[in-house]
Amino acid sequence: MHSSTIKKMKTSLNEVVNYHLKINDVDYFMNDLIDKKIKISWSGKVICSCGREMKKFYRSGFCYTCYWESPMASQSIFKPELCTAHLDIEERDIEWERKFQIAPHYVYLANSSGIKVGITRSTQGVTRWMDQGASQAVILAEVPNRRFSGDIEVCIKEHVSDKTNWRKMLSGEPHSIDLLEIKKTLSEHVPENLKQYICDDNSITNIKYPVLEYPTKIKSLKLEKIQTIEGVLKGIKGQYLIFEDGQVFNVRSHEGFVADFSVSSSNTQSSLF
Repeated sequence: MHSSTIKKMKTSLNEVVNYHLKINDVDYFMNDLIDKKIKISWSGKVICSCGREMKKFYRSGFCYTCYWESPMASQSIFKPELCTAHLDIEERDIEWERKFQIAPHYVYLANSSGIKVGITRSTQGVTRWMDQGASQAVILAEVPNRRFSGDIEVCIKEHVSDKTNWRKMLSGEPHSIDLLEIKKTLSEHVPENLKQYICDDNSITNIKYPVLEYPTKIKSLKLEKIQTIEGVLKGIKGQYLIFEDGQVFNVRSHEGFVADFSVSSSNTQSSLF
């Protein structure tokens, strides 16, 4: 992808989550920019992962062709219970689907805007939790393929949400909950043929975020509506930038947008490139 396109921030878990944003060949350590004025200016163009440049995406961050033909936009991406690669049945590209689907996956429980169930590849566990703004997380099950994780999630989400309420997540730190007791209760709802994959590891991952102040009234910013976003950064949680006036910007939902990024002190702005 072109160096001037927005990509999701890279994260690492420390006392607080460390965030890096790389754009225009500059790697910004975003934690150091908190309490400084930043500016994001959109060129009016987007670039699909296939390299096509256009004025706007067709759907879900894809051009028309990729949305209907790429395995990255197939039904099983959004509904893992529809995965078929483990049965050697092609959906769009069997070689890609084998690599993506036939790999260890976690079914996890997280506390972000309240308790939720989710799935992720086992190599992405902590990263996934940080991207979703979770404050606590525990692994419920570890399975050998994506389909099994989807089958478990379908059963568990009858009892807890599988979505994060992003407004609630950004409004403050959630109350601590007893994830182990919830895991014990929800494990009873795992299908009998998949109970063997329930994880014995009951380690709780606790996550804190670099936030000086949470917004009391939240307004989401979108580059399609305003091409320039500017303000003093007050925190970062999940993949959201939180500004001093309660405005928030979802970096991940703007992946592929061709943009410039600049930073200054709170009072005096000067471009870094």
